[in-house]
This record gives sequence, C-alpha cells and structure tokens, in this order.
Amino acid sequence: MAFRILCGTMLAAILCAPPVTWGQAHTPVTIVVKDPSGTAIPGAYIRISPGTPAGDHLVTDEQGRIAIGLSPGEYQLQVTAQGFSPATQDVVIPAKPETIPVTLQLGASAGELAVDADPGSGAGSAAATSESAEVLVVTGAPGQRAVFTPRSLREYPQTTITVFDHHANQKETYGGVPLIDLLAKLGVPHGKDLMGKVLADYVVATGSDGYKSVIALGEVDPAFHPGVVLVADTLDGKPLDAKTGPFRLVVSQDKRPARSVRNLVTIEVKTAE
Repeated sequence: MAFRILCGTMLAAILCAPPVTWGQAHTPVTIVVKDPSGTAIPGAYIRISPGTPAGDHLVTDEQGRIAIGLSPGEYQLQVTAQGFSPATQDVVIPAKPETIPVTLQLGASAGELAVDADPGSGAGSAAATSESAEVLVVTGAPGQRAVFTPRSLREYPQTTITVFDHHANQKETYGGVPLIDLLAKLGVPHGKDLMGKVLADYVVATGSDGYKSVIALGEVDPAFHPGVVLVADTLDGKPLDAKTGPFRLVVSQDKRPARSVRNLVTIEVKTAE
C-alpha cells in the first residue's frame, strides 16, 4: 500500500523538510601580527569580513597572535594598532589549519598617541618623509604603543642631564624627555602606583644595531631612584648625529655608560616571569 503525504500538512512539514545542519566545520586559523622588524604587536585589533563567530572585536595577545575558526572561503582582514598604519589583507582559507602573517608599517593610526602626523607641504614633504623613517616605538601597558619622531618628542616637557662619558673622557649634556613621562602616557604604573607585582616589570631598550639594555622599572621612576633615565635627542644643545641618534637612551648616575643605547629604536615594558 502506498501512502501520499500532502504538502501543507504538519506531517509534511516534518518529513519533507530539508535536513538540518547543526554546525559547519571551521578551519583553525592563527593570525600573527608583527612590525617590519619581526617584533610581535600585542593589542592589535582585527576585523574579519564577512564576519566571524568570535565577533568583530578580535585582539592579539602578547605574542601578537589570535586563534579563531573560519569556514573555508575568501575573507578580508582589517588590522589596526596604535602607532601603526592600518592594513587590509585579502586571504583565502583552505580546509586545513592555516597561519596568516600580517605586517603593520610604522605610521599614523586611529587613536595613536604622540605621533608626528604633520607631513609638511611642497618642498618640505621630502624632509618629512625622511624624518618619518627615524622613529622610536615605545610599548607600555598591554595594548598601549606609541611612535615618536624627533619632532613629536619635542612636544613633551624637556629635561637636561649631564653625565661623564668615560670613552670620551669628558662631561656631556643631553636633552630630551624622561622615559617615565612617556611610559606614564602609555598606562605604565608610576609614582605611588608603582608597588607590589609591578616591581617585577622592567624596560628593554634596543638600538638599531641590536644592542639591548635592561633597566628595572623602579630605576626609571624618580619616586624610587634619584637618577634619570632619559630619552635624549640632543647633545650639548644640538640634535644627535647619525652615529648616535636620532634618539639615545641615557642613564644618569651609572658609573659606566654601558646601559646607554645609541640609535635607540624600541623601548618595551615587560614582566619578569
């Protein structure tokens, strides 16, 4: 005996409906955001179109990474971070685990702190472009980063310190901005807030030649230490030369200038594990 199910009946709605898909397979995807030197960028914001199960507010961790699941297909990534130019990248996700590298270039970005954004005009444009390559990247609290040029650094209150250079066998007077002033703008605890676990934080200063210097955060703060850690851009009232600058980290009250960093390019606040 044959049965006939008439459309429009409740039984038809149950038996004739297409099968339900309870979930769709997603490919594990890791997005890694770095700067041109290969340094990870924590706190970078990622928006993926046409959208992700995690939503639009994806933020990279301390290693500059974010792990998500995406259905195979074509997507567009929009990546932003303080101190860097926004980047847009089209990607194709296959049906297997994928790692997507994204490189952000130093430059202006929404919400950026203390960046020299005046490009000049006319003949001055070439000079401004040249100066924009001479930058200092400072990473403070998680997700807080700023880019400084000699011009933007001069917008901060200036300080001078005199130190004795044993190599040159003479006193030198450097001008610039105390490092703690820059870090305070980037959410780093200072003054009365510098206590407890925060005292395990330290600063890593790196020069363009790879030379690194490590200083405890307590030594950077005048509330703890009488010396001054200065981000200098002048020597005896004149801009630092190409051999030393445009930036130099100078530490006063050191018996030896070994913690001074010439051609300073990055400053990072980290925590001792």
